[in-house]
Amino acid sequence: MNFYTSNFNSDAVKHLISINILVYTATFIFSQYQIEYLLSLYHPLDDRFELYQIFTHMFVHSKRLFLHIIFNMLALFMFGGQMETLLGIKKFLIVYFLSGILASLLQLGFNTSILYYFVHTLDFSQAKKIFDYLNQEQRINLYSSIYSPMMGASGAVSGIVGAFARYFPEHKIFILPFPFPIAVRKALLIFIFGSFISAIFNFSPGVAHFAHIGGIISGYYIGNFFLKKRK
Repeated sequence: MNFYTSNFNSDAVKHLISINILVYTATFIFSQYQIEYLLSLYHPLDDRFELYQIFTHMFVHSKRLFLHIIFNMLALFMFGGQMETLLGIKKFLIVYFLSGILASLLQLGFNTSILYYFVHTLDFSQAKKIFDYLNQEQRINLYSSIYSPMMGASGAVSGIVGAFARYFPEHKIFILPFPFPIAVRKALLIFIFGSFISAIFNFSPGVAHFAHIGGIISGYYIGNFFLKKRK
Protein backbone atom coordinates (compact mmCIF):
# COMPACT_ATOMS: atom_id res chain seq x y z
CA MET A 1 0.00 0.00 0.00
CA ASN A 2 1.24 3.46 -0.87
CA PHE A 3 0.54 5.52 2.25
CA TYR A 4 1.13 8.86 0.58
CA THR A 5 -0.96 8.85 -2.62
CA SER A 6 -4.12 9.98 -0.78
CA ASN A 7 -2.31 12.96 0.76
CA PHE A 8 -2.73 15.03 -2.40
CA ASN A 9 -6.53 14.67 -2.18
CA SER A 10 -6.89 15.38 1.55
CA ASP A 11 -8.88 18.57 2.01
CA ALA A 12 -8.24 19.09 5.74
CA VAL A 13 -4.51 18.47 5.40
CA LYS A 14 -4.20 20.84 2.45
CA HIS A 15 -6.14 23.56 4.24
CA LEU A 16 -4.16 23.19 7.47
CA ILE A 17 -0.85 23.38 5.62
CA SER A 18 -2.09 26.39 3.63
CA ILE A 19 -3.23 28.26 6.76
CA ASN A 20 0.09 27.59 8.51
CA ILE A 21 2.04 28.85 5.51
CA LEU A 22 -0.17 31.95 5.20
CA VAL A 23 0.23 32.81 8.89
CA TYR A 24 3.99 32.23 8.68
CA THR A 25 4.21 34.51 5.66
CA ALA A 26 2.08 37.15 7.40
CA THR A 27 4.48 37.28 10.35
CA PHE A 28 7.11 38.63 7.93
CA ILE A 29 4.92 40.85 5.75
CA PHE A 30 3.13 42.44 8.70
CA SER A 31 6.03 42.26 11.13
CA GLN A 32 5.06 45.59 12.70
CA TYR A 33 2.00 43.93 14.24
CA GLN A 34 4.08 41.17 15.90
CA ILE A 35 1.53 38.53 14.94
CA GLU A 36 3.66 35.71 16.34
CA TYR A 37 3.44 37.21 19.83
CA LEU A 38 -0.30 37.79 19.61
CA LEU A 39 -1.01 34.19 18.56
CA SER A 40 1.60 32.34 20.64
CA LEU A 41 0.60 30.68 23.91
CA TYR A 42 1.87 32.27 27.12
CA HIS A 43 1.77 30.77 30.58
CA PRO A 44 -1.66 31.37 32.20
CA LEU A 45 0.07 33.20 35.06
CA ASP A 46 1.65 35.62 32.59
CA ASP A 47 -0.14 38.93 31.99
CA ARG A 48 0.17 38.35 28.24
CA PHE A 49 -1.91 35.16 28.35
CA GLU A 50 -5.22 35.09 26.47
CA LEU A 51 -7.59 32.13 26.31
CA TYR A 52 -7.72 32.13 22.50
CA GLN A 53 -3.96 31.40 22.41
CA ILE A 54 -4.64 27.77 23.35
CA PHE A 55 -6.01 27.44 19.82
CA THR A 56 -4.07 30.02 17.81
CA HIS A 57 -0.58 28.93 18.88
CA MET A 58 -0.98 25.90 16.62
CA PHE A 59 -0.85 28.14 13.54
CA VAL A 60 2.24 30.23 14.24
CA HIS A 61 5.86 29.12 13.90
CA SER A 62 9.25 30.52 14.81
CA LYS A 63 10.55 33.15 12.39
CA ARG A 64 14.12 32.39 13.47
CA LEU A 65 13.96 28.67 12.74
CA PHE A 66 12.63 27.92 9.26
CA LEU A 67 12.93 24.16 9.84
CA HIS A 68 10.27 24.48 12.56
CA ILE A 69 7.45 24.90 10.07
CA ILE A 70 9.11 22.72 7.42
CA PHE A 71 9.30 19.63 9.64
CA ASN A 72 5.79 20.14 11.03
CA MET A 73 4.18 20.54 7.62
CA LEU A 74 6.18 17.67 6.14
CA ALA A 75 5.03 15.34 8.93
CA LEU A 76 1.44 16.54 8.54
CA PHE A 77 1.60 15.84 4.82
CA MET A 78 3.22 12.41 5.24
CA PHE A 79 0.87 11.05 7.92
CA GLY A 80 -2.18 13.30 7.75
CA GLY A 81 -3.59 12.26 4.39
CA GLN A 82 -3.89 8.60 5.31
CA MET A 83 -5.48 9.42 8.67
CA GLU A 84 -7.96 11.85 7.10
CA THR A 85 -8.96 9.16 4.58
CA LEU A 86 -9.48 6.62 7.36
CA LEU A 87 -11.21 8.82 9.90
CA GLY A 88 -12.99 11.36 7.74
CA ILE A 89 -12.51 15.12 8.05
CA LYS A 90 -14.51 15.56 11.27
CA LYS A 91 -12.71 12.89 13.31
CA PHE A 92 -9.37 13.85 11.79
CA LEU A 93 -9.79 17.44 12.95
CA ILE A 94 -10.84 16.23 16.40
CA VAL A 95 -7.58 14.25 16.68
CA TYR A 96 -5.57 17.20 15.37
CA PHE A 97 -6.95 20.00 17.52
CA LEU A 98 -7.65 17.98 20.67
CA SER A 99 -4.11 16.57 20.58
CA GLY A 100 -2.74 20.08 20.11
CA ILE A 101 -4.70 21.40 23.09
CA LEU A 102 -3.83 18.48 25.37
CA ALA A 103 -0.18 18.71 24.32
CA SER A 104 -0.06 22.40 25.26
CA LEU A 105 -1.70 21.70 28.63
CA LEU A 106 0.90 19.04 29.44
CA GLN A 107 3.71 21.43 28.49
CA LEU A 108 2.18 24.20 30.61
CA GLY A 109 1.96 21.75 33.51
CA PHE A 110 5.64 20.93 33.15
CA ASN A 111 6.54 24.61 32.88
CA THR A 112 4.59 25.30 36.06
CA SER A 113 6.52 22.59 37.88
CA ILE A 114 9.79 24.25 36.78
CA LEU A 115 8.57 27.57 38.13
CA TYR A 116 7.68 26.01 41.49
CA TYR A 117 10.97 24.10 41.64
CA PHE A 118 13.03 27.29 41.38
CA VAL A 119 10.98 29.82 43.36
CA HIS A 120 8.72 27.55 45.48
CA THR A 121 5.71 29.64 44.55
CA LEU A 122 3.44 30.24 41.57
CA ASP A 123 3.72 34.01 41.98
CA PHE A 124 5.29 35.51 38.84
CA SER A 125 6.41 38.59 40.75
CA GLN A 126 8.50 36.41 43.07
CA ALA A 127 10.03 34.68 40.05
CA LYS A 128 11.18 38.05 38.69
CA LYS A 129 12.77 38.96 42.02
CA ILE A 130 14.75 35.74 42.32
CA PHE A 131 15.84 35.73 38.66
CA ASP A 132 19.00 37.77 39.32
CA TYR A 133 20.18 35.33 41.99
CA LEU A 134 20.18 32.29 39.69
CA ASN A 135 23.14 31.01 37.69
CA GLN A 136 23.05 31.14 33.90
CA GLU A 137 21.76 27.58 33.42
CA GLN A 138 18.98 28.12 35.96
CA ARG A 139 18.03 31.40 34.30
CA ILE A 140 17.72 29.67 30.92
CA ASN A 141 15.56 26.95 32.47
CA LEU A 142 13.27 29.39 34.21
CA TYR A 143 13.02 31.86 31.32
CA SER A 144 12.26 29.22 28.70
CA SER A 145 9.61 27.69 30.97
CA ILE A 146 7.59 30.72 32.02
CA TYR A 147 8.45 33.68 29.79
CA SER A 148 9.09 32.13 26.39
CA PRO A 149 5.78 31.64 24.53
CA MET A 150 4.75 28.31 23.03
CA MET A 151 4.18 28.23 19.29
CA GLY A 152 3.84 25.71 16.51
CA ALA A 153 1.73 22.83 15.26
CA SER A 154 4.07 20.25 16.80
CA GLY A 155 1.60 19.01 19.41
CA ALA A 156 -1.26 18.70 16.92
CA VAL A 157 0.93 17.05 14.27
CA SER A 158 2.39 14.71 16.89
CA GLY A 159 -1.19 13.70 17.65
CA ILE A 160 -1.73 12.70 14.01
CA VAL A 161 1.50 10.69 14.06
CA GLY A 162 0.39 9.06 17.33
CA ALA A 163 -2.95 8.09 15.79
CA PHE A 164 -1.11 6.75 12.74
CA ALA A 165 0.97 4.56 15.05
CA ARG A 166 -2.23 3.13 16.53
CA TYR A 167 -3.66 2.22 13.13
CA PHE A 168 -0.39 1.17 11.45
CA PRO A 169 1.99 0.17 14.28
CA GLU A 170 4.27 -1.89 12.03
CA HIS A 171 4.60 0.64 9.23
CA LYS A 172 8.31 1.44 8.99
CA ILE A 173 9.76 4.95 9.07
CA PHE A 174 13.24 6.42 9.42
CA ILE A 175 14.22 8.15 12.65
CA LEU A 176 17.61 9.65 13.43
CA PRO A 177 20.22 8.43 14.23
CA PHE A 178 19.25 4.97 12.97
CA PRO A 179 20.29 4.29 9.34
CA PHE A 180 17.50 1.73 8.86
CA PRO A 181 13.68 1.93 9.02
CA ILE A 182 11.90 1.16 12.31
CA ALA A 183 8.27 0.28 13.00
CA VAL A 184 6.48 3.57 13.69
CA ARG A 185 5.27 2.55 17.16
CA LYS A 186 8.79 1.60 18.25
CA ALA A 187 10.15 4.78 16.66
CA LEU A 188 7.71 6.90 18.67
CA LEU A 189 8.66 5.14 21.91
CA ILE A 190 12.30 6.01 21.20
CA PHE A 191 11.30 9.58 20.37
CA ILE A 192 9.24 9.92 23.57
CA PHE A 193 12.13 8.63 25.66
CA GLY A 194 14.56 11.03 23.97
CA SER A 195 12.17 13.95 24.40
CA PHE A 196 11.66 13.13 28.08
CA ILE A 197 15.40 13.03 28.74
CA SER A 198 15.90 16.27 26.78
CA ALA A 199 13.17 18.00 28.80
CA ILE A 200 14.42 16.85 32.20
CA PHE A 201 18.05 17.76 31.54
CA ASN A 202 17.19 20.79 29.36
CA PHE A 203 19.33 19.62 26.44
CA SER A 204 17.35 21.81 24.02
CA PRO A 205 16.20 25.02 25.76
CA GLY A 206 13.13 26.55 24.17
CA VAL A 207 11.86 23.27 22.70
CA ALA A 208 8.47 22.14 24.04
CA HIS A 209 9.39 18.48 24.50
CA PHE A 210 6.38 17.66 26.64
CA ALA A 211 4.11 19.08 23.95
CA HIS A 212 5.55 16.50 21.56
CA ILE A 213 5.09 13.74 24.12
CA GLY A 214 1.59 14.89 25.02
CA GLY A 215 0.58 15.14 21.37
CA ILE A 216 1.78 11.63 20.52
CA ILE A 217 0.09 10.05 23.54
CA SER A 218 -3.14 12.02 23.03
CA GLY A 219 -3.33 11.15 19.35
CA TYR A 220 -2.62 7.49 20.04
CA TYR A 221 -5.43 7.14 22.56
CA ILE A 222 -7.92 9.28 20.66
CA GLY A 223 -7.17 7.13 17.61
CA ASN A 224 -7.63 4.04 19.76
CA PHE A 225 -11.04 5.35 20.87
CA PHE A 226 -12.18 5.83 17.28
CA LEU A 227 -10.77 2.44 16.26
CA LYS A 228 -12.74 0.66 19.00
CA LYS A 229 -15.93 2.48 17.99
CA ARG A 230 -15.50 1.19 14.43
CA LYS A 231 -15.38 -2.37 15.72
